Amino acid sequence: MIQTIEIGLTIPDNEAYTALTTLQRLGVEIGGLRRADLWRFELAASAAESFVDHVRTLETIYNPNKHTLRVRHDERPACGEVWIDEPGHGVLESPVRISGRVLPGVERAARSVSWHLQAPEGGPASAEVVRRAVEILLCNPAFQKATI
Repeated sequence: MIQTIEIGLTIPDNEAYTALTTLQRLGVEIGGLRRADLWRFELAASAAESFVDHVRTLETIYNPNKHTLRVRHDERPACGEVWIDEPGHGVLESPVRISGRVLPGVERAARSVSWHLQAPEGGPASAEVVRRAVEILLCNPAFQKATI
């Protein structure tokens, strides 16, 4: 079973702000940009029920004072979103350890970056705008892979 968890900031995100202003300066018409860590965990069925509660105890990836945690049920990025992966990097194999702690029932974990692009008038940016932002700034094809 795959469990996908998105962890975003509730405090100002300087990296997202810099990317937003850079994209706007380069002519990409977006009104907002949000960044989040996207964790995909391959779980044994026995670990699924309490897994999200367990993630909430992992201080290095989730701090309730500055993060939001959202369980994702989609297997692909939503409209206006892109997932950036670095193949061969950010993948943890069994036994999966985060913060030195073994995650029971987790066979594999992979971390990506999720970028949510907002149109100037609100709502998600179009696929064309997302592709342009990916090509111009959000993904380096030399070592990253974008999923739109």
